[in-house]
Amino acid sequence: MRTVKFLLTAVFFLAIVSCNTMGRSGNMENFALVKEMGIGINIGNTLDSINNHVSNTPAGETGWGNPKITREYILTLKNYGYTTIRLPVTWAEHLGPAPNYIIDPAWLKRVEEVVNWIVREDMYCILNLHHDGGTSPKSWILKAGSDPNGVTRQFAAVWRQIAMRFSGASDKLIFEAMNEVGFDMWNQWDPSTDGKKPEAYRILNGLNQTFVNTVRGTGSNNTRRFLLVSGYWTDIDLTCDPLFKMPKDITDNRLILSVHYYTPSVFCVLEKDASWGKSRSDWGSAEDYTELLAKFGKLKKVFLNNGVPVILGEYGVTFNNKDEGARTRWIAAVTQISLENGICPVFWDTGNDIKRSPSSSYAMSNDLSAAMRQIKMERK
Repeated sequence: MRTVKFLLTAVFFLAIVSCNTMGRSGNMENFALVKEMGIGINIGNTLDSINNHVSNTPAGETGWGNPKITREYILTLKNYGYTTIRLPVTWAEHLGPAPNYIIDPAWLKRVEEVVNWIVREDMYCILNLHHDGGTSPKSWILKAGSDPNGVTRQFAAVWRQIAMRFSGASDKLIFEAMNEVGFDMWNQWDPSTDGKKPEAYRILNGLNQTFVNTVRGTGSNNTRRFLLVSGYWTDIDLTCDPLFKMPKDITDNRLILSVHYYTPSVFCVLEKDASWGKSRSDWGSAEDYTELLAKFGKLKKVFLNNGVPVILGEYGVTFNNKDEGARTRWIAAVTQISLENGICPVFWDTGNDIKRSPSSSYAMSNDLSAAMRQIKMERK
């Protein structure tokens, strides 16, 4: 048992050493910003909710079972030690018709209210287009696979309105292009679709470029605002593909890459056996740490060493059928290796790891609490 424990520690130590020795292209402002962002958390399944049925009724902020965000809850997250909040927002059900796609003023005002609560606490806020790129009947970004020009126009129209509304906002507000977007014209598991792969990447690259151009074109603080560019499906391996390109920017050192991490998926996502995998309840073997090192090593080689900083916009583990200690090990390991790489890790929470209501005293789950304590000890 001691031998196994020593091996796991050694593997993780090598990961940290590897991260600390990474090279970077100069003293870039975007790297400094990401480091300052510290550890973050998502307020998921709230402003990003969407009606998953064909209905004229928007899901609204409480549509997926969470209460409305309060300033008290924001303060609770700050008191837990989080310095960055990712605020996923779905705009699809709050848009008028083409060609202007006017955002419902009440929805925009509510989003602005929550953003202001966050930045007034001297916290960083990441604001995005979330399930606009999902599979709900009202989601629309994935339609770029069949109508790239039409979706690009809508994408620009929506981002122009958001950017103009927040053009004078604090530099601690960061815009993120979209959430997890890729195009099914190419399926990495189906070789017969490989001919469509360049087109799938071209469309995503084009949307990211439209995002940067649109935000910069609104002027004021947006000419220098830090922007978060979405990787292909925000998957590390797919984003490290040479076909993915970071957009060009008129402002130097203001772009950051967004990726997510739910690896291994049979542990992080799968709650029961499925056709594509067997559910795992445990994590923490030497092979698991080696896989973690390999994924972040790829990010280091392709992006970090080439002057592109990274934010881990989501990472997390489902609760069902998972060992509590394994969740703690995984959360702590991913958080730590992110920090050692100069990556801001933003934990995905939907009200399970941190309760949302005052009556619950905003309690934090035992495994997340244990992971955070471990991280604090590592950072001393």
